[in-house]
Amino acid sequence: MIESEDIENNKKSDLMITKGNEWGKKMDDISSSLSGHSCSPDASLCVRSHFFPLFLLLLLLFVVYFNSFNGTWIFDDYPNIVDNDYVHLTSLDWQSIKGTFKGIQGNKISRPLSYLSFGVNYYFHGLDVLGYHLVNFIMHCLTALFLYLFVFNVLHLPIIKGRFTGQEGSIALLSATLWAINPIQVTAVTVIVQRMASMAGMFFIMTMFFYLKGRITQATGKKIKWFFLCLLSGLLSLSSKENAAMLPIVLYTFDLLLIQGLSREKLKHHLIMAGFTLGIILVLAFIVSNPLTYLSESAYNHRNFTLMERLLTQPRVLLFYLSLMIYPIASRFTLIYDIPLSTSLFSPWTTMPAIIFWMIWTGLGIYFARKRPLISLCMLFFIINHMVESSFIPLELVYEHRNYIPSMMLFTLAGIGIITFIRKVRKKRMLSFSASLLVCFIITAQGHTVIQRNWYFEHALYLWSDNAEKYPELSRVHTNLGLAYEKVGMIEEAKKSYQASIKANRYSRNDLRAVPLNNLGNYYVRNGDTAHAIDLYKQALSFDSSYLPARQGMAVALIIAGDLKQARLLLEETFALGQVNSIFLELYSLVLLKQGDYVNAIKEARKALNTKDVSLIAHKVLGEAYTRLGKYDRANRYWQMCTKQNPDDPEAFLALAHLAYIRGDEETIRHSARKIMCLKGEMNWKEFAYYTKNKQIKDSYISPIFSEDPENVLVKVRHTLDQELKEE
Repeated sequence: MIESEDIENNKKSDLMITKGNEWGKKMDDISSSLSGHSCSPDASLCVRSHFFPLFLLLLLLFVVYFNSFNGTWIFDDYPNIVDNDYVHLTSLDWQSIKGTFKGIQGNKISRPLSYLSFGVNYYFHGLDVLGYHLVNFIMHCLTALFLYLFVFNVLHLPIIKGRFTGQEGSIALLSATLWAINPIQVTAVTVIVQRMASMAGMFFIMTMFFYLKGRITQATGKKIKWFFLCLLSGLLSLSSKENAAMLPIVLYTFDLLLIQGLSREKLKHHLIMAGFTLGIILVLAFIVSNPLTYLSESAYNHRNFTLMERLLTQPRVLLFYLSLMIYPIASRFTLIYDIPLSTSLFSPWTTMPAIIFWMIWTGLGIYFARKRPLISLCMLFFIINHMVESSFIPLELVYEHRNYIPSMMLFTLAGIGIITFIRKVRKKRMLSFSASLLVCFIITAQGHTVIQRNWYFEHALYLWSDNAEKYPELSRVHTNLGLAYEKVGMIEEAKKSYQASIKANRYSRNDLRAVPLNNLGNYYVRNGDTAHAIDLYKQALSFDSSYLPARQGMAVALIIAGDLKQARLLLEETFALGQVNSIFLELYSLVLLKQGDYVNAIKEARKALNTKDVSLIAHKVLGEAYTRLGKYDRANRYWQMCTKQNPDDPEAFLALAHLAYIRGDEETIRHSARKIMCLKGEMNWKEFAYYTKNKQIKDSYISPIFSEDPENVLVKVRHTLDQELKEE
């Protein structure tokens, strides 16, 4: 706490320093109140004083992250949330909730708390992104708040020896602010699926805060309460993302450095404890996933780098992360980065200097352990918390969100340095004013960069266009840009992006080579070049034989080309792979229909109808099959279902007109005729017939199911159509 004598001395300083110290005192008083320290005879005034600066921090976060609420679904959001049936909760019963624990694979528990949170979001908001972004933002705010509380309490520990007396609140607030608004945190907050990282981070810092409170609290009852909260939040962090497995090591290091204090006498005892802690980590690692599997050569078969190349490259990646935090301008940030592999200690030449840098960094962290334990913790904290995602596990090389936890104490180091410097030069008015102004500028500039970055996430086209401009040699970037173009109907631009992806030929995983080939195959199917499309699908399957979109596209192309035998064989091979999408059942029923096996076509189409996701194909197959079997009433019912699902489908209305003609149902003929006239518009009958035969392929890459020639159907009901035309 600040003594009255110190306050009087501060009042004699210049106005700016006085205000700064008053701010720090307010922060200290408030934080002490929340942390269990007495700060003022008037506790209510203390709480009110505490509220204002933290309110400003939250307001600042709201300002810089407000436009993140407009962010759309992007990248890994699709497999993990949008296309993941396991998290699409329609009820909150235990069976449904338990289903979310299986992530996207469905065969084992994976990050259960994160996926459960997505499921609850879906239950209340469906796929409206606003609710998801609000949850992410609230978590980020809570993390910043607990980071502040943790740093403030750490600065009051006896081992610090009062080095920062009177500055605890200022340091804690500046540390939390610099961390929370640094642009490197954007992907962890704005990209919805990266809630996994931010949720793990929130519970991680809560665990550290609760552990600290438990260690410094004397009352047994309160100590038990704090340690229970510590254990609970630690388990919640681990259930959010696996990198929280470093918590025992971090807590042990924190306790050794800042609670007990490191001495030679304790070193032997702590080596034993370190072994015990490491044992806990290994047990947790084997529970979550056997780490030994990552050391085998087969673990890296799907990557374009080896285990040794990854280990050599990561020191450069960590140095790159550090540079992004220190020099965070918008032009340096994107989503997917191009980091050349280190193939040896000297290729590229920066590999060895990077390794030496981190060896010195770690050495200094250990060197400062006795005399400057807080600095030691800040330095070692970064290294320890990168040990999971920057080690031997065959993950992709670079992602910003991996710094959400490791960067926390780095900004504490920055906060200590800045506030200490300002305090030392407070009597030099111009220097002190310049330093304070520089801090304000840094905060403003970082906030502006966060706003800029959030804008790119408002539409996939903005994000991937920027990414392709910054790293044009990465194939995956061009593939994603092509998908973004395709979703807005810019088909030719999408084609060029897929071709650019194939030409660049740089993929982070070998199976990703199949994606642009498949998408380009879809383009040629839509344009009637099935031979070219089939060749592209074959190439895609040569890279990933189980890639279902390529199998689907190739089946469609074979059906359109009339090669029903090969289409059937391909679909049966696909069924042998295991669980597949309902579309394959529908395509199989279509092949059987075209081969004249109407009974089995009906059987397979009915199987498709029993699945969750079913398109119009199954209804059309049933309608056409029953027509061929002479069961016109049933056929009519299924074609009617098609018109309800798609009121502008000419194929369905032609089929209904044909059935009405067969049954002599003049009222249905007239109704269908009127709809056909509307759909025909300015086209003549031959143009409309051609349009009808090709619309199915253009819209959904599926061969027409209605087997009658549209021109023949039109002739059969021509007198009705002519009558309707005259009435028009």
